[in-house]
Amino acid sequence: MSDFDDLIRASLRDHTPAALPDEALAGRAAATGRRIRRARIAGGAALAIVTVLGVAWGSTVLPGRAQQNIAATPSPVSPTSVQPTPSESATSGPTPTEPTFSSGGTVRDVSLVGARAGYPESEEYLENFFASPSSNFLCTLSTVGARCTGTWNKGVEPPRTMCDDGVVEGVQVEGTKPAAWFCGSDAQSFPFLNDEGGDGVDWWDATFGESIPWPMDPSVQLAVLPYGKTLVAGDFRCSMAKAGVTCTNTRTGAGFLTSRAKVDFKA
Repeated sequence: MSDFDDLIRASLRDHTPAALPDEALAGRAAATGRRIRRARIAGGAALAIVTVLGVAWGSTVLPGRAQQNIAATPSPVSPTSVQPTPSESATSGPTPTEPTFSSGGTVRDVSLVGARAGYPESEEYLENFFASPSSNFLCTLSTVGARCTGTWNKGVEPPRTMCDDGVVEGVQVEGTKPAAWFCGSDAQSFPFLNDEGGDGVDWWDATFGESIPWPMDPSVQLAVLPYGKTLVAGDFRCSMAKAGVTCTNTRTGAGFLTSRAKVDFKA
């Protein structure tokens, strides 16, 4: 017998009046003890089964669900590298353009236009050409100076002997030097509108300039600076008047006025 049965029997003895033992009662007590033990065992077995089933379920069912959950979760996507959109053709800077002259007016700045020249040899600059309305003078203006060639009345020109090489070509004011006659043997100004390219007459248009046939070749038109008009290139400017052509270095004040009748130099 177990301790539990002994406990039941002791309890019955303590509470049972002195009499002959009731075999039936003893059997019932023994049956009750057995039922209690079976209930305890059944409970333990059930708990064990539940535990075993739980372990089995966890090892079989739960991994499947975990895998389903993992499959349902979007896998990380590596960021797509965005390729920059090619820009339109790049430029290193704005394309240089020639100045646009406004229509009309009496003064035009030609510092940035003209025919490319290299005199003196150490410099490079742009020359602009123009003729007087009488066609007697053909002139050149640039940022390094101004000069005019032409025909003068007798006695106005200096003696040809002043030139060691060539002849007296005309008058000039260049750099910071005083205005003076200059010598040479080549043409100096080319104010031809219908010459090939018309180089050096970009300043000209019908709202500012005039044109006349060149006496040497009437098929060629001269780019004329009219009376009352002025061209400017850097410190130098040339103005046309009925009294003649005046070209001046505005920084030093040196310059000349030339006409067929006279030549005046300004220091």
